[in-house]
Amino acid sequence: MITSVFLSYAFIYSVLFIAVPFILVVFIMTCIKFFKPDTEDHAIKFKKTLFDTQSFDFLKSLKTMVGGQYDVCCNVPIDTVFEMDAQTAAENHARFDYVVIDHDSSEVKLVISDFSEQDDANAKSLFEKFNIKLVEIVRGKPYDMQMLKQSLPV
Repeated sequence: MITSVFLSYAFIYSVLFIAVPFILVVFIMTCIKFFKPDTEDHAIKFKKTLFDTQSFDFLKSLKTMVGGQYDVCCNVPIDTVFEMDAQTAAENHARFDYVVIDHDSSEVKLVISDFSEQDDANAKSLFEKFNIKLVEIVRGKPYDMQMLKQSLPV
């Protein structure tokens, strides 16, 4: 009888002094982990200039050349221009430098881009298939505005 009373008291005190503090400590540590403020410094900074001067000058001259008849979009993903499934879009993750779009019909009339990278070279066959004019330029080198004027549809 004394043994059972002693064991029951031992059990109650072990629960009171071991299990309850353990549960309280785990609860408090969880609260600290999930509710602490995010004070980490992220390496995100505001870009004051979106384009380098050569790209910006090219964009301005392209906009003046097309006038009000076309719109010019920059850095356009391939899946925006062509409808494709997710697998094909993942294989062709190219971005076009400049895309000229018609105001009235919203059709892509001309794509101006640098296809020197291997991933971008695979996308060149799509333009022939869909009858879209393509002008290939090399970034960082001078461009011929007369060639661009001739490439634009009337």
